[in-house]
Amino acid sequence: WAAEGSEMITRNAGNLLNLVNQILALSKIESGSLHLRMVQGDIVSYFGYVVDAFKGHALAKRIKLHYLSDEEEIIMDYDPEKYMTILSNLLSNAIKFTPEEGNIYVNLTFRKNAEHSFLELNVRDTGIGIPQDEIDHIFERFYQVQNELTTSGIGTGIGLSLVRELVIMLDGEIQVKSAPGKGATFTITL
Repeated sequence: WAAEGSEMITRNAGNLLNLVNQILALSKIESGSLHLRMVQGDIVSYFGYVVDAFKGHALAKRIKLHYLSDEEEIIMDYDPEKYMTILSNLLSNAIKFTPEEGNIYVNLTFRKNAEHSFLELNVRDTGIGIPQDEIDHIFERFYQVQNELTTSGIGTGIGLSLVRELVIMLDGEIQVKSAPGKGATFTITL
């Protein structure tokens, strides 16, 4: 009992710390005191590292987590902390709302036209999906889609709001496509 109880306390303390850090990040964005700390490196391997960190969590729910990139290497400037927060929130939600034996796909695509280069990140799941009338609200602070998971107290409605704010801070765009029972696809263009 003591070992199991201490593991639960540690896990819940970590969850609480993560929640506090997300609220602080939103507050810093609002006040303009959250700054970018860009580094140059391979974004393909960095996102692979973030995806790998979630494989155990996905495996515990018997969910297959797939990571695909059109390129083997993309050297670019990025803020590791902000990019990790974005992908971690999307993966956490995908795992939370995908039933056992489901799939989550993380796709990274590099696009280039005459004037600009774009990085496109897609996180697609085979989960319960989002009702059409709620899609416009999911990026609002503290908003939660009404389903059996949110009514059981899982989630806070902060993660997607933070994701949207960080994507805007990085001069990007975020879109979502979903239908109940068909899963959800989040597309971020940076």
